[in-house]
Amino acid sequence: MKAKKITALFTCTAMMAGVLAGCGEKSGDSSSSGDSSSGGITITVAQDLDTNEKANNVMNEVIQEFTDKTGINVEFESLPSGDYRTWLTTQFSAGKGPDVYSGILYDVTQDYQNGQLCNFKDIFEEESEYDPGKPWKDTLPDYIKERMYITPDDVPGYPTATSVVRIFINKDMLDEVGAEVPETWAEFIDTCEKLKENGKIPFAFPNATIDDLSWLWFCNSVCSQLDSQIVDELDVSGNGYVELAEMCKGMDEGKIDFSAPELLEAFKLMKEFSQYWTSDYNGLDQKTAIEMFERGDVAMVQAMSTSLDGIEDVVGDSFEYVVIPVPTITSETSEYALGKSVILGGQPDIIYCMNKDLEEDQEKYDAALEFVQYISSPEVQTKFAEEICRIPLSLSCELPERLEGFKITEEPLRMAWFTGVNEQLRNYFHRAGQEYLSDSIDLEEFTETINSSYKEVLESVKAENGWSAENNYGM
Repeated sequence: MKAKKITALFTCTAMMAGVLAGCGEKSGDSSSSGDSSSGGITITVAQDLDTNEKANNVMNEVIQEFTDKTGINVEFESLPSGDYRTWLTTQFSAGKGPDVYSGILYDVTQDYQNGQLCNFKDIFEEESEYDPGKPWKDTLPDYIKERMYITPDDVPGYPTATSVVRIFINKDMLDEVGAEVPETWAEFIDTCEKLKENGKIPFAFPNATIDDLSWLWFCNSVCSQLDSQIVDELDVSGNGYVELAEMCKGMDEGKIDFSAPELLEAFKLMKEFSQYWTSDYNGLDQKTAIEMFERGDVAMVQAMSTSLDGIEDVVGDSFEYVVIPVPTITSETSEYALGKSVILGGQPDIIYCMNKDLEEDQEKYDAALEFVQYISSPEVQTKFAEEICRIPLSLSCELPERLEGFKITEEPLRMAWFTGVNEQLRNYFHRAGQEYLSDSIDLEEFTETINSSYKEVLESVKAENGWSAENNYGM
């Protein structure tokens, strides 16, 4: 059998040159932390690791190493995804929120605005004991750092890692049909057509539930490669991104309209692409789609970096595969083309925050901050990358060779059209997408449905936050 090789292929101008170069170590003797004045303190830490046994084992190893270094005890609570936010909300409502926990940007922003979290603004200006030499904020890529500032004076936590989405391609199958690994969208569709003509299934596209994500991921990327003019108009703060408040403002002002020609074109491209999926895509789940790829039943599947371990274990040396971003839409395909791919994932997904109640107990506050800085350190981020394929955000880290294909080279996602609002919208968009793809509704009915769904959901977001035109949507 031929030796398995994972090849990294990229299509875009790198936005993060040098982002993942040169992994740093904590300066000084590691035993010095053992003299911490916080020794003997116990802090509670919570994180959503679902039922991933390996991730939980690695986390427990890291916690034990931290306790050995510092003398600080950690009570760790790992909860499955479906229960995590409910548990957190219940704990905070009862005044028993964990000292430290991790979450995604949308959730921790909401928690911070509810008065539950410490402000990291001043902490960001200081060095981290575990990544010294620069202010802590400067250990982050600029586009990640910018996202962490809710306002110039408010930062809810520190992001440690992300997951990057890639298309896995069976290179042997492409070679069989004389197809090339695509870089542009036009080449991508041509590759799919060659595979289909030769009796191969081009793509396993899971679309059974919102948890299968491919419909949301692909639509976010395709729309974001065509939406520059819309996003520029919505970005009233001028920070380069469209936040939730700006979405609400834009919807009220009629600037968000899914029948806009740029977005119509995106949905047409997705419909064209769907002819190359397995016929049961609306009933296919992510796990089964990946298994089809691993068996060689399909040429391509979309998955996160955290799926790499499992794919490597099953595929072994049975075929060569490569990973690529969503191909770049060029002017050959659309007059609205950005000409660069847009990152899927790559957002500050794992953000560590501190309970505001810690401000009443300096010793516990110091212990919690030391834990956050330790788990954010280049040493620990590299361990998570090597063990469970999390992509580190620290500029002091070098990406392990096996993850080279997941290095972020694309443009940042400026507006999370379908994944950045809430679960209700994701459900609406997914359900409407199933109907549009299966021809139960046409494109006009689809865009009408999305417009009404967006308006309904953003009205509830405004009500929850007390936003209106009168208070400039809280901005």
